[in-house]
Amino acid sequence: GCKGFFRRTIRLKLVYDHCDLHCRIHKKSRNKCQYCRFQKCLNVGMSHNAIRFGRMPQAEKDKLLAEFSSDMEHLHPEAADLRALARHLYEAYLKHFPLTKAKARAILSGKTGEKVPFVIHDMKSLMEGEQFINCRQVPVPDHQQQISPVTAGLGGYPEAYLGTDCGALGTNLSAQTPDMVELRFFHSCQSRSAEAVREVTEFAKSIPGFIELDLNDQVTLLKYGVIEVLIIMMSPLMNKDGTLISYGQIFMTREFLKSLRKPFCQMMEPKFEFSVKFNTLELDDSDMALFLAVIILSGDRPGLLNVKPIEQLQETVLHSLELQLKLNHPDSLQLFAKLLQKMTDLRQIVTDHVHLIELLKKTEVDMFLHPLLQEIMKDLY
Repeated sequence: GCKGFFRRTIRLKLVYDHCDLHCRIHKKSRNKCQYCRFQKCLNVGMSHNAIRFGRMPQAEKDKLLAEFSSDMEHLHPEAADLRALARHLYEAYLKHFPLTKAKARAILSGKTGEKVPFVIHDMKSLMEGEQFINCRQVPVPDHQQQISPVTAGLGGYPEAYLGTDCGALGTNLSAQTPDMVELRFFHSCQSRSAEAVREVTEFAKSIPGFIELDLNDQVTLLKYGVIEVLIIMMSPLMNKDGTLISYGQIFMTREFLKSLRKPFCQMMEPKFEFSVKFNTLELDDSDMALFLAVIILSGDRPGLLNVKPIEQLQETVLHSLELQLKLNHPDSLQLFAKLLQKMTDLRQIVTDHVHLIELLKKTEVDMFLHPLLQEIMKDLY
């Protein structure tokens, strides 16, 4: 009720009779004094700009947002450069990352109009589906055609972390032990992880000024930032029940991942917990592109040789991100600060992940780590 009242007041430029009584405004009394009601709206943080973006079709919202952005660029010429940077990074993001947040959320909500993902929820379905895990096209058995990932209750390594080759793994499934299947699945995940590292590298090179940095510093920034970026890219592929993998063609349940033996069962749960909270921020892909660039350009990584130009680049991207969030989320005043806090959370998740990998290397005789991932994790934390 008060949102509609506030919106009408602003749009119609209504002026109420002044009142000095400081009337107490609550649900039953709010219609008695319009002046004090409006003052309370302002005091609790209702935004003049936010009323532009109330309930309206997405196309109309985009049009108003473009007009608002254009007005701001006209009044503040430096804003035009920041908006151009945001557009550039968004285009690079779309170019280098095959499964965007928009695509992933459409799949998870069943709004793509295509076949639902193959569901992996136990060891049997893992063995049935693992030969397709690294494929872009996954055949879905008839008995799973109507299973939705929203209701199946699922989780795993998301699309951006699995391989691209489609090799059958043998047909004698009954002769395979769960331990063998779990380890082989882990190795399959690494294949796509290595490919994702290359995607992040190409995205980083598209950040204006990145390739002009000292080459050793470029390597250091990627070494320390790439896993953090992958976790952020993983978040849109997840919901509380599970995660998309294999380019969105497979959905793996969270409960199944919890059922794996240690330490495999411990690998994904922290990512789920982080992702469920991160997704409540409701970033879109254009926001994500800027946030990823901010993560990559962290000037406090160990071993950097020339910090100043890195910090200058990050400061520019931070300004662009802050402006982007004000335009894209005018009613989320603390969103920028919340995002910066997530960077601290990411570092702890990566530290714990590296420790689990080290534990795996000690406990699993047949364990091997992809050379590229091994180089990244060497002496990381």
